[in-house]
Amino acid sequence: MRGIPRVLLRPLARGWAANAERVLRDVPRPTDGPQAYAVGADSDRILLFGSGPVVGWGVLTHNLALSGALARALSRRTGRGVNVDVTAEPQIIASTALDALDDAKLWRYDAVVVAVGEYEATSLASLRDWERRLRDILVHVTQASSRGTEIFVIGSQPYRTIRIYSGLFGRFAEQHGLAMDRISVRLCAEFERVSFVAFSPEATSSPGRYRSSADYRAWAEILATIMAPRLDAQQLRVVVEEPGPPATEDPDQLEQQRQRAVDQLGILDTVPEERFDRIVALAKEAFQTDSAAFAIIDRDRQWYKSRIGLDEPELPRSMSFCAVAIWEPELLVVGDARADERFRDYPVVTGEPFVRFYAGFPVESPSGHRIGALCVFDSKPRDPDTVNAVLLRQLALLVQKELRESPDPVPLN
Repeated sequence: MRGIPRVLLRPLARGWAANAERVLRDVPRPTDGPQAYAVGADSDRILLFGSGPVVGWGVLTHNLALSGALARALSRRTGRGVNVDVTAEPQIIASTALDALDDAKLWRYDAVVVAVGEYEATSLASLRDWERRLRDILVHVTQASSRGTEIFVIGSQPYRTIRIYSGLFGRFAEQHGLAMDRISVRLCAEFERVSFVAFSPEATSSPGRYRSSADYRAWAEILATIMAPRLDAQQLRVVVEEPGPPATEDPDQLEQQRQRAVDQLGILDTVPEERFDRIVALAKEAFQTDSAAFAIIDRDRQWYKSRIGLDEPELPRSMSFCAVAIWEPELLVVGDARADERFRDYPVVTGEPFVRFYAGFPVESPSGHRIGALCVFDSKPRDPDTVNAVLLRQLALLVQKELRESPDPVPLN
């Protein structure tokens, strides 16, 4: 199918692809928050971006989709925790991908997985346009991510294993997808941090339906086998500069975006809620500390949505450990605040409640901005090596889950 035949078939293929898209509206897809996690410390952060396999067709939760399967597969190989964020919509195609990536903050991720091309394959789109569009995507992702971010491009799906793509046009789509893959392989080789990952038809274990959790597990194994060594190597690299946004990011603008995320939650100055109090109580009990809190950083103050062992509902941001924690890569642990030049002169260290030990894990809003921290602290110093970072991370993720899935909070009278 080369040259003129492809051009002649293109209008028919577009009609067929549009009909397949209508059929897909009845196919289940995840309804929960677009994240998945695997337990562990020093977690790798992954972004799944695009359409097709990363949407999660055929399952109702991201835990059973490619995101959850990949988190678990990577964690088994690396021994670290994994956070997977998902930015996926069926409407994301190569020509709209750059707009969808606008607010992604790619520098936050250890790896970005790009999955575009389903529409282009099924509609027999121009290969020349595909090459140009994919190159634009790769240039943007490499420039907007950090120097250590690994980028992986997923190849075409085995279309004929999907019922709605099983006919003659499914065969054409599969052949066209393979032609697109050959271009993708060549383009990926031009970029230092970009790798191509092909999905083998043999890894599809449930032909006939759109996709199943078994398919996603098999595909995750393929991805993880390639990704894990690169993420391990990334951990071993000597990082000369401090982690954080690239120089092109304006710190004031980042803070404005973070504050906007706080304001949009509508959580400030609301009544205590059992859903957060329960998690904070678990943290205090698990870490055997005097105090624990879910703290939100708001402009010039730290406000406690939930607190145990504290009388005041807020304190100035200038005295806040959590205001430092939200800019840390992961867990902030202070074994003895009196010996830490960042905190030793804080009034909460030199006076009541005489904080010595502190551990805090950043909490993100549904938009991905760090709005505060789940923290535990005590008036007695503690060896930082004894802190269970995995547990505190899991509790912080429970707070994030509540922020995404629970009803709006009630304002204070």
